[in-house]
Amino acid sequence: MPHPQKKAALRLARDLIARLTETGVDVWLEADAAAALGRPDLVRPVDLLAEAQVVLVLGGDGAFLKAARTAAPYGVPLLGVNLGRLGFLTAVEPAGVDEALARVFRGEYIIEERLMLKAWVERDGQVIQTFCGLNDAAVTRGTFARVIQFESRIDGSLIGTFLADGVIVATPTGSTAYSLSAGGPIVHPGVEALIVTPICPHTIGARTVVAMPDQRVTIRILSREDAMLTVDGQVGEPLRALDQVVVERASKPARLVSFGERGFYSLIRDRLRSGQE
Repeated sequence: MPHPQKKAALRLARDLIARLTETGVDVWLEADAAAALGRPDLVRPVDLLAEAQVVLVLGGDGAFLKAARTAAPYGVPLLGVNLGRLGFLTAVEPAGVDEALARVFRGEYIIEERLMLKAWVERDGQVIQTFCGLNDAAVTRGTFARVIQFESRIDGSLIGTFLADGVIVATPTGSTAYSLSAGGPIVHPGVEALIVTPICPHTIGARTVVAMPDQRVTIRILSREDAMLTVDGQVGEPLRALDQVVVERASKPARLVSFGERGFYSLIRDRLRSGQE
């Protein structure tokens, strides 16, 4: 799964496809990447992912998030090659991809399971859209720079009614993304939890709440201002007054290939210090 708009990802994909097919490895491409590479012969039905040994993601964290939403339901492990900026989710740099693949084929790797979330929109008692995500589900203001009013509940218990720019429900993997920018905590990805972080609240008492992994978070829109649900910053649905956004743990986790060489806290130090890339 190379990023179809990144030239470096497509160059690397062409090279890897040639070398892998020479060694007898069956290679599959998603439709967008196949079109960008001019290889429609390598497109396969998505349900064949269940038979794959590994999904090789060539790109940055955005490409990895998209791949996780596709692959997680099939349980196939993801190996990320960093061709982006931060590379929180990717396991190796381009120079190490050959060795990484060799280790995968030899079985010399471990699997890290990451909690995925499921989010859906309820309107007039009907579910109108459902998403899964690895990082977060964010309810934010729409076109105009006006705060929205919403009610937040966990397993039906009222957390509060707030005026804010929005609210983020993040996984531990997503705790270092949008939630962190909104003042949320950094949570080790091995922890299972849902992190509920208000965005620029107009109430001093509005603070992040960490819910247990099997609890359900409900956000009910009370204002008539435009609002939007966005999952992983990539897919979403416009919201209306009295819509409910419900977030819970997805039925299956994302499975990440790891070689046990990058500790989470050293990664935080290297990637986030002083805002450097």
